[in-house]
Amino acid sequence: MTDDDLILAVRAHVADRELPDPASADDVRAVEQMVGHPMPRLLRRLYLEVANGGFGPWRVVSLTDTGDWFSDCADLTEAYRDFADPEDPLPPGIVPLMDRGCAMWALIDFRTVDGQMWDWDPNLCCCTEHALAPLGQSLAEWITDWLRGALPDGPYPQREFSGRNCAAR
Repeated sequence: MTDDDLILAVRAHVADRELPDPASADDVRAVEQMVGHPMPRLLRRLYLEVANGGFGPWRVVSLTDTGDWFSDCADLTEAYRDFADPEDPLPPGIVPLMDRGCAMWALIDFRTVDGQMWDWDPNLCCCTEHALAPLGQSLAEWITDWLRGALPDGPYPQREFSGRNCAAR
Protein backbone atom coordinates (compact mmCIF):
# COMPACT_ATOMS: atom_id res chain seq x y z
CA MET A 1 0.00 0.00 0.00
CA THR A 2 1.14 3.54 -0.68
CA ASP A 3 1.06 6.22 2.00
CA ASP A 4 -2.03 7.68 0.28
CA ASP A 5 -3.74 4.28 0.47
CA LEU A 6 -2.83 3.95 4.15
CA ILE A 7 -4.17 7.43 4.99
CA LEU A 8 -7.49 6.59 3.32
CA ALA A 9 -7.66 3.17 4.98
CA VAL A 10 -6.91 4.58 8.44
CA ARG A 11 -9.55 7.29 7.98
CA ALA A 12 -12.12 4.66 7.04
CA HIS A 13 -11.08 2.36 9.90
CA VAL A 14 -11.51 5.06 12.55
CA ALA A 15 -14.54 6.80 11.02
CA ASP A 16 -16.73 5.68 13.93
CA ARG A 17 -14.36 7.10 16.57
CA GLU A 18 -14.78 10.60 17.93
CA LEU A 19 -11.29 11.90 17.27
CA PRO A 20 -9.73 15.33 17.66
CA ASP A 21 -9.26 17.48 14.58
CA PRO A 22 -5.97 17.02 12.70
CA ALA A 23 -2.86 18.56 14.23
CA SER A 24 -1.34 21.73 12.85
CA ALA A 25 2.03 21.97 11.13
CA ASP A 26 3.17 24.04 14.14
CA ASP A 27 2.26 21.14 16.47
CA VAL A 28 4.35 18.77 14.35
CA ARG A 29 7.31 21.18 14.28
CA ALA A 30 7.19 21.61 18.08
CA VAL A 31 7.39 17.85 18.63
CA GLU A 32 10.19 17.50 16.07
CA GLN A 33 12.13 20.25 17.81
CA MET A 34 11.70 18.57 21.20
CA VAL A 35 12.79 15.17 19.84
CA GLY A 36 15.60 16.61 17.72
CA HIS A 37 14.63 14.63 14.62
CA PRO A 38 11.99 15.01 11.90
CA MET A 39 8.82 13.00 12.31
CA PRO A 40 8.63 10.00 9.98
CA ARG A 41 6.75 10.99 6.83
CA LEU A 42 3.73 8.69 7.26
CA LEU A 43 3.27 9.59 10.92
CA ARG A 44 3.39 13.29 10.05
CA ARG A 45 0.67 12.76 7.43
CA LEU A 46 -1.51 10.76 9.83
CA TYR A 47 -1.38 13.56 12.41
CA LEU A 48 -1.96 16.28 9.78
CA GLU A 49 -4.57 14.48 7.66
CA VAL A 50 -6.43 12.10 10.00
CA ALA A 51 -6.44 13.35 13.60
CA ASN A 52 -4.31 14.78 16.39
CA GLY A 53 -4.29 11.43 18.16
CA GLY A 54 -6.64 8.53 18.70
CA PHE A 55 -6.00 6.59 15.50
CA GLY A 56 -4.28 3.21 15.51
CA PRO A 57 -4.77 0.01 17.46
CA TRP A 58 -4.12 1.48 20.93
CA ARG A 59 -4.87 5.05 19.93
CA VAL A 60 -1.87 7.21 19.22
CA VAL A 61 -1.12 9.86 21.83
CA SER A 62 -2.02 13.39 20.68
CA LEU A 63 0.75 15.84 19.81
CA THR A 64 -0.89 18.49 22.00
CA ASP A 65 -3.39 18.30 24.84
CA THR A 66 -6.66 18.09 22.93
CA GLY A 67 -8.69 17.19 26.00
CA ASP A 68 -8.91 13.62 24.66
CA TRP A 69 -6.31 11.61 26.51
CA PHE A 70 -5.32 8.34 24.83
CA SER A 71 -2.96 7.28 27.63
CA ASP A 72 -2.04 8.49 31.10
CA CYS A 73 -0.28 11.37 29.33
CA ALA A 74 -1.98 14.49 27.99
CA ASP A 75 0.23 14.61 24.91
CA LEU A 76 3.30 13.27 23.17
CA THR A 77 5.58 15.80 24.86
CA GLU A 78 4.57 14.50 28.29
CA ALA A 79 4.95 10.88 27.19
CA TYR A 80 8.41 11.56 25.75
CA ARG A 81 9.52 13.36 28.92
CA ASP A 82 8.16 10.53 31.09
CA PHE A 83 10.50 8.15 29.26
CA ALA A 84 13.49 10.49 29.67
CA ASP A 85 14.54 8.83 32.93
CA PRO A 86 18.21 9.73 33.55
CA GLU A 87 18.90 6.25 34.97
CA ASP A 88 17.32 4.31 32.09
CA PRO A 89 16.63 6.65 29.15
CA LEU A 90 15.35 5.69 25.74
CA PRO A 91 17.85 6.13 22.93
CA PRO A 92 17.51 9.66 21.49
CA GLY A 93 14.86 9.84 18.77
CA ILE A 94 12.77 6.89 19.92
CA VAL A 95 9.37 8.25 20.88
CA PRO A 96 6.52 6.60 22.82
CA LEU A 97 3.53 6.51 20.48
CA MET A 98 0.81 4.26 21.88
CA ASP A 99 0.15 3.17 25.44
CA ARG A 100 -0.69 -0.54 25.27
CA GLY A 101 -1.57 -0.71 28.99
CA CYS A 102 0.24 -2.51 31.84
CA ALA A 103 3.39 -0.36 31.31
CA MET A 104 3.69 -1.54 27.67
CA TRP A 105 4.15 0.93 24.81
CA ALA A 106 4.53 0.93 21.04
CA LEU A 107 7.30 3.38 20.11
CA ILE A 108 8.54 4.88 16.86
CA ASP A 109 12.04 5.83 15.77
CA PHE A 110 12.13 9.42 14.51
CA ARG A 111 15.71 8.81 13.31
CA THR A 112 14.38 6.65 10.46
CA VAL A 113 12.50 7.98 7.43
CA ASP A 114 10.07 5.04 7.45
CA GLY A 115 9.47 5.15 11.22
CA GLN A 116 10.83 1.85 12.47
CA MET A 117 8.66 0.51 15.29
CA TRP A 118 9.87 -0.54 18.74
CA ASP A 119 8.25 -2.28 21.68
CA TRP A 120 8.55 -1.39 25.36
CA ASP A 121 7.39 -4.30 27.51
CA PRO A 122 8.96 -4.61 30.96
CA ASN A 123 6.62 -7.54 31.66
CA LEU A 124 8.38 -9.83 29.15
CA CYS A 125 11.93 -9.46 30.34
CA CYS A 126 14.06 -9.50 33.41
CA CYS A 127 14.58 -5.74 33.83
CA THR A 128 13.77 -2.33 32.36
CA GLU A 129 17.18 -2.29 30.70
CA HIS A 130 15.87 -4.94 28.30
CA ALA A 131 12.24 -3.77 28.02
CA LEU A 132 12.97 -1.92 24.76
CA ALA A 133 13.29 -4.00 21.61
CA PRO A 134 13.07 -3.33 17.87
CA LEU A 135 10.20 -4.90 15.96
CA GLY A 136 11.86 -4.89 12.55
CA GLN A 137 8.78 -3.23 11.03
CA SER A 138 8.21 0.21 9.59
CA LEU A 139 5.18 2.25 10.63
CA ALA A 140 3.56 1.45 7.27
CA GLU A 141 4.01 -2.31 7.81
CA TRP A 142 2.77 -2.03 11.39
CA ILE A 143 -0.32 0.01 10.41
CA THR A 144 -1.02 -2.42 7.54
CA ASP A 145 -0.96 -5.33 10.02
CA TRP A 146 -3.42 -3.44 12.24
CA LEU A 147 -5.76 -2.67 9.33
CA ARG A 148 -5.72 -6.35 8.31
CA GLY A 149 -6.41 -7.50 11.88
CA ALA A 150 -3.00 -9.17 12.11
CA LEU A 151 -1.49 -7.00 14.88
CA PRO A 152 -1.44 -9.12 18.05
CA ASP A 153 -2.85 -7.88 21.37
CA GLY A 154 -0.12 -9.60 23.32
CA PRO A 155 3.62 -9.79 22.77
CA TYR A 156 4.76 -9.15 19.22
CA PRO A 157 5.90 -12.42 17.61
CA GLN A 158 8.71 -10.62 15.74
CA ARG A 159 10.02 -8.85 18.88
CA GLU A 160 13.76 -9.25 19.24
CA PHE A 161 14.59 -10.15 22.82
CA SER A 162 17.69 -8.28 23.83
CA GLY A 163 17.79 -9.58 27.41
CA ARG A 164 18.47 -13.24 26.70
CA ASN A 165 21.82 -13.10 28.46
CA CYS A 166 20.72 -10.72 31.19
CA ALA A 167 22.47 -11.26 34.52
CA ALA A 168 19.20 -10.47 36.34
CA ARG A 169 17.51 -13.61 34.92
